Amino acid sequence: MNFLKFGSLFLLFGSSLAVMPIISSPADASCVMTDVSLQVAVRGSQTPSNQSNDVSMGSTDNCWGNNVTNLSTQVYVGSGHGNQGRTSQLFVGNENNSNSSISGFSTPAIQTQISVPIDVYSPAHDPDFMDSLGLPFQP
Repeated sequence: MNFLKFGSLFLLFGSSLAVMPIISSPADASCVMTDVSLQVAVRGSQTPSNQSNDVSMGSTDNCWGNNVTNLSTQVYVGSGHGNQGRTSQLFVGNENNSNSSISGFSTPAIQTQISVPIDVYSPAHDPDFMDSLGLPFQP
């Protein structure tokens, strides 16, 4: 029984020593770029909407400790078909890259691009469909 107590105490002490350097060292991070785009088209036209999203990202060499985020939303609701176009350019960097030499290693900037195109045909926005039901169309 004493062996189990001693073994548990040893594991607890050993694992806390392993975590100590992580806790005591300053937090550093590479540069991060995030681009989030939401394009929504609710159309009455049978023709699909045109949705485009052109994103370019760049950073300085060994970028350290900076981030940039771009959020964009486009919404079309109508009887026609939507034309949604988006261009986004993100650049992140720092003037002095000395932080990367302190850490002893370099890392590329983290690039995340999230694009959500939603294109939905809505009979309620289609004048021909509404007319075929004998219902008035109100845009």
